[in-house]
Amino acid sequence: MEFSEDIGRHNALDKVIGKATLEGVEFTRTLLASTGRLTSEMVIKAASAGIPVIVSMAAPTDKGIKIAEITGLTLIGFARGRRFNIYTNPERIVINKD
Repeated sequence: MEFSEDIGRHNALDKVIGKATLEGVEFTRTLLASTGRLTSEMVIKAASAGIPVIVSMAAPTDKGIKIAEITGLTLIGFARGRRFNIYTNPERIVINKD
């Protein structure tokens, strides 16, 4: 598991993707978790890396949602415990009701 933090969420995302790339991580079997707002730029970076799912405690932007739809990425926001909103491509998410 890779973890990075920085003053800016974009820089933190660049750091974690860069480090994981150097370590040979297979992004198609990962998800990106963030506490910050999911902007179009962050969605583009994740999609470019091949990350299929992004989840955040915060809301996505409208443009972030549109880009996630176009790129086939699953976008999840307002994640709190067992509750969350799926904005795009929900077929990747299996909900266990136990």
